[in-house]
Amino acid sequence: MNPLSLFTSPMAIPIVAIVSVFGWLIIHSIVAGVRGIVKHRNEVELKQMLIERGMSADEIERVVRATGLDPEEED
Repeated sequence: MNPLSLFTSPMAIPIVAIVSVFGWLIIHSIVAGVRGIVKHRNEVELKQMLIERGMSADEIERVVRATGLDPEEED
């Protein structure tokens, strides 16, 4: 069997399309997950820094809302 015969098959384009879509969905899911983790970590680090500076809970809430890091507002 010739290895290039796979590329001349009439099913090659649909197979490549399906594999590409699933590959894109997997990569998109991984990137979205990593982005969420990084965003959460940055928010926690900001809050910890503000606590170390001695800010009150009201001041921290005001800063977090001003920076747009509040996850409840994204929905």
